[in-house]
Amino acid sequence: MYTALIKSSNGSKPKDLSNFHLTAIVVCATLISLTALIIIDIFPTKIHQPGSPLLQSAAIVGSILLILSFLLIMAKRFGRNGKSGFKGHVWFASIGAILVIVHSGLSIFSIPGILLILLLFITLLGLWARLILSQKMMNTFGSKLAAFSTTNEVKRAELAKLIQRKRELLKDIDPTTDEAIFSIQAKNWIKTPLLCYRYQQTVEKENRLLETKKSVSYGQAHYRSLHRLLSIVFLFGLLLHVITTTFFAGYVADGRSIYWWHITEWGS
Repeated sequence: MYTALIKSSNGSKPKDLSNFHLTAIVVCATLISLTALIIIDIFPTKIHQPGSPLLQSAAIVGSILLILSFLLIMAKRFGRNGKSGFKGHVWFASIGAILVIVHSGLSIFSIPGILLILLLFITLLGLWARLILSQKMMNTFGSKLAAFSTTNEVKRAELAKLIQRKRELLKDIDPTTDEAIFSIQAKNWIKTPLLCYRYQQTVEKENRLLETKKSVSYGQAHYRSLHRLLSIVFLFGLLLHVITTTFFAGYVADGRSIYWWHITEWGS
């Protein structure tokens, strides 16, 4: 479904999202959010309260889009086109962020406000990685040949064993692909989880042997893991917020009137 949204009309292969367009999308999303906040604040209190029918609906749609954006960035792991997945990730995350920010009214000094700060940090980290860090990675990539052509005979022998081990495992995981370009996908984990675990462990041993992370800056080595971890924390916090406001409305209200849509008033 999402592929149809971002596929070009002439059926050609999707192009990568340029840095200019990425920046333009994020800047526009920011401006739209701020403009919407100003406009909404003009309306009566019943409308611009976070739990009003209008803003709660915006939060529901925005939350769904943010969850979808997380799934879309993993498109490559599901055998989908990575460029299409990234485009969908950017668009869905931008629109979802607009709706969630408008819903919040920029109530930063609150528990849900922590989620807004986290979302902002995740966005800035993603932009930094794409606009600045990617250039450093391009410059580093060509220098990796030295690691594979090491004169240390012990390392070379160990590396050869690890590569052979990966090839053997790959025969049972996916015999149609090549070890040099293979990366574990979701379907592989589902089909052969134990073999994939062993393959991943072998890859990590190979990286340690080549000192992959030590040969690059701290940002290059860890930004992806940090971005992924913060995104998971954000989604967990978002889910927790939805559960508490929907089922523990009494606890959230803390003596106030419960004016938003909910299912139970546990915690009153």
